[in-house]
Amino acid sequence: MVTYSDATYKMMCSRIEKIEAIQQKIFKCLHESEIQLRQIAQEYADVGDLYGDYNQLDQPTERVLAKHHGWQWLLGKTNTKKETLTTENKEIEISVKFDDILVEKRVSFNEIIYVHEYQKRELEIGMKVLAQYNCHDAPGVFYTASVAEIPEQQNKYRYLLLFDDGTAAYVSEDKCFICPDQSFISSVNPTHKRFIQYYNKMYQEGGFKILDLSLQSTMLTEINGEWKLCPINFTDCNIANIQVSADQAEFVYCGSPRLAPIYHRLKTHLIV
Repeated sequence: MVTYSDATYKMMCSRIEKIEAIQQKIFKCLHESEIQLRQIAQEYADVGDLYGDYNQLDQPTERVLAKHHGWQWLLGKTNTKKETLTTENKEIEISVKFDDILVEKRVSFNEIIYVHEYQKRELEIGMKVLAQYNCHDAPGVFYTASVAEIPEQQNKYRYLLLFDDGTAAYVSEDKCFICPDQSFISSVNPTHKRFIQYYNKMYQEGGFKILDLSLQSTMLTEINGEWKLCPINFTDCNIANIQVSADQAEFVYCGSPRLAPIYHRLKTHLIV
């Protein structure tokens, strides 16, 4: 049996404690590696390219809301000032660095909103807007939608928005931005564009007939291309909270073609 002096034993114990402390740091580092890597990447991005244009560091950044992909827009910043975009150079691409993801993208003039210079105005039926949607639970993320109702007593003075993925929500005006490109409708739901056009036409002609789901407990609903009998949790004016899966519920407009009775009615008009 090997024996050690007291001094050697104390030194070994001290070394073991240091090794254990280092191991704990390694485990913690591995656990938090993604967060740390993001922080390091952000620090690098903030410093900028070593061989980049140093003049850009002196340029003030503008807060913007810009298209990321599909129907999703994100908050970010750009060095391109809005007043530099004249009618002659609106075809140029604008470089935007998004806040929550380490991605820089070039967007067109119709894919960006300068937040601090945005002039709010009253929304109209059929207008294309960008809005935050609580069901997606992502702060700083906006989605494209169409205005289906304007504030009135019957809807508790809120705007009804029909989002491009077929969901719906009541929102206040301060959560909306008017979309620069009013002709844009994403391809998230292939039948959505035709439905919105038909809805706007029927609204101008006197209204669009919807279902009363307040007394129903289930509804045959389209979920990702399939029809399923789904429970109705509750209704809020003209939208219904429908349980589309065991752990997910969605708000659906009571006149949406995602509901079987509406789908069959619109099918006779060749809308879906």
